[in-house]
Amino acid sequence: MLHADRWAARYGFLRELWAGRSRVLADPALEAALRGAKALPAPFAALLAELLPGGGNQAWLLAHEARPGTGRGRTGPRVAEFDAFEELLAEAPWQVAIVDLARHFVDTASLSRFAARAQSRLENRLETRAFRLLTALAEGAEAGRVVVVSAPGEAAGGLELGLFQELVTQHFPRARIYALALTRAASVIDCGEVTSDEVEDEEADDRGPVPLAFDNSLGEDVGFECLIAVVGARDVPRGVTLLELPPTGAPAEPPPRPERARPERARDEESESLRGQLAQARRQIELASIARQSLVEQLDAAQGRIDALEDQLAGRAPAPAKASEPDEEGPQRIDAAAAALQSARWELEQLQGELRRVTARPVDELERSLAAAQARLGALHACAAQADALAQRAGADEALAGELQTLRDRLLELAGPPVSPTDGAA
Repeated sequence: MLHADRWAARYGFLRELWAGRSRVLADPALEAALRGAKALPAPFAALLAELLPGGGNQAWLLAHEARPGTGRGRTGPRVAEFDAFEELLAEAPWQVAIVDLARHFVDTASLSRFAARAQSRLENRLETRAFRLLTALAEGAEAGRVVVVSAPGEAAGGLELGLFQELVTQHFPRARIYALALTRAASVIDCGEVTSDEVEDEEADDRGPVPLAFDNSLGEDVGFECLIAVVGARDVPRGVTLLELPPTGAPAEPPPRPERARPERARDEESESLRGQLAQARRQIELASIARQSLVEQLDAAQGRIDALEDQLAGRAPAPAKASEPDEEGPQRIDAAAAALQSARWELEQLQGELRRVTARPVDELERSLAAAQARLGALHACAAQADALAQRAGADEALAGELQTLRDRLLELAGPPVSPTDGAA
């Protein structure tokens, strides 16, 4: 299935939802179709003209590559820059919004090592503005408008069905999900029964709706090319829908775009590069903020465990008692202290992993981040000092004292040498 077939099939399937209604469209496939409209087959060109008519009709296109003057006039659609989607969705009198998330996937090369290993999480697959767009669409759906969200399927390098369903349920309370599949099928059409003049027609043909049978016994597992979520629509198709597409040969190449002046092209490339760097920096700052919050929580938990361990050791201090009375609480306290020490060790290992994850990310060197890092290092040194004091107080229990000493050494290894304020200022 060609790229043009995918968008044409998607909008042909949704025709009952957008036809005759004011609509907002955000789809890079439509932008590409507009640029190469002369090379489209006649049915696709007619569908495109119906989707984005001119002459002041109620249709808006949120374009990722909008140019000054695009869509101004009687023959072109209304085109707005994509970054203005929040203002347009809030002010325009639209009834249906159809958006595609194909341009909002995060480049895996820009992810950190930790985020690249966790690509199954939505926040590591989609850009931040994709979630802002879905939030704005959810507000429109609450007002009774129809919203359609589509994304490339797993067969096209996009989202799996379960991940797409999770994305939809995060923003909309109810939606119906459709999957556009790439299938090679043969159409077998019932042309009716024929009889000779000598045979009487005893049974009349059924004049009801034409039945549809689907046999996939010869096929393989279906790969979904596109996933579609429809929100706020009442009468929607059920089951399997077959869409007949016009025959096409080799994919038509879009007409070459006129060369622009080198200074203008260089400025556009530089601006695009800066926007990409800015989006990547914002994402890294958000991930670093989450990591810092998790680190603070881990430090607080470790401090609490150490305090509990200190209380356990303080309870083990021998009290004056008769030599003949056996110390029954001693083994119980030793077991409790050992369990608390093991828990503190596990949390220390988790904290150490979190620190490695944070230090692997390229975070801007701001004074606020530096001060927070120095405070955390000071807390680690304080925890090491407390572990050393507890080891001294352990007394004759050499095993517990050894564990506490090992905990202190790991804390010092994790924290590194103390940093004085003058060194941090430098």
